[in-house]
This record gives sequence, structure tokens and C-alpha cells, in this order.
Amino acid sequence: MNNIEIRKAIPEDAETIIDINIKVWNSTYKNIVSQEIIDKIQVKNKERIELQKKIIEGAQNVYVALVNGLIVGYESFGKSYDEKYENSGEIYTAYILDNYQNLGLGRQMAIACMKELLNKGYITLVTKCLEGNPSNEFHKSLGGVLVGQSTFKPMGIYVGKENVYYHEDLTKSLEYNIEKLNKKNIK
Repeated sequence: MNNIEIRKAIPEDAETIIDINIKVWNSTYKNIVSQEIIDKIQVKNKERIELQKKIIEGAQNVYVALVNGLIVGYESFGKSYDEKYENSGEIYTAYILDNYQNLGLGRQMAIACMKELLNKGYITLVTKCLEGNPSNEFHKSLGGVLVGQSTFKPMGIYVGKENVYYHEDLTKSLEYNIEKLNKKNIK
């Protein structure tokens, strides 16, 4: 049986978070995004590691998932960057290594993010997922409604269109996900 832990990221997790990001992009996006774009966006260098440490220290808006003591995924959240949803919270990233998907880790981290966003006063939530990414099914399963698309341009590089999922009532979405997680654990 796996020992699963969801906790806030600490600066020492920065390099592992970047490694997960790179691995997931190379496995998930390989048939969606050109390798040239992946290679431009997904670099591991001292500057990126230091920036990730500062994000973790400053915003304190990153959760990590550990299985048997090993960090295997992370999610980050905060105020939505999308002007259409400027009063909403947003889960910015949700990355889990391939071998650890379907264990409920994404939902557990999403629940932690939702709780914190509610505590910060957000009542609605947005999540986004690149068109063609199989993880769109996960975003749908969180209970958001597909309301449109936006442009995904990390580092100013056009990658594609993202599907936008909107949660009109964050409290209800949180309750729904807790219930789904509890049902999964009962089986």
C-alpha cells in the first residue's frame, strides 16, 4: 500500500518540481506540441530553480504530492490571470508523473488548493488545460463547466489553445470533490 502525503511545497522542492514539469511536458505534450517548443520552454537551469524557490517562498501557493516519501506531482494556484475571470481563483498547474496518475493525487491536491482559495475569499474557480491533452478529462471530473478557450503562451511562446473550465460555486465544487475522493477510497 502506498503512503500518500499532500503538503505545501518548500524551497528545497524547487528542483524536483521543475524535473516533474519537464518530464510531464515531454510525455504528455509530445504528440500535441512540437519538440522544438517543448525544448525552448522546458529548460532546467539555475535561474529557473531560483525563480521556483522564490515563488514557493513568496506566494506559498504550491502543493506537492508524495508517494512513499517521493515527490511525484504538484499543483499551483492563486488569483486568476485571465481578465475574463479576474475575481476567480485559478489552479494554474497540475502535473503528476505518469506512473503515479489515477491514484487520486490530482484531486487531493485540487481539494487543498480549493480550500485555500476559499479561505482567501474566492467563490469561483477556473482551471485550464491544453486542447488535446488527455488531462482535460481530469479537469472535467473536478466539476467545472467548459466555457470556452484561451491562448496558452508560456514565456511568450504560442503553444496552443487551452480549454477553460469554470466553477461557479467553489464551495460546491470542493464538497463534490471531497465526496468523489471519499467514494474512491471506500472501494
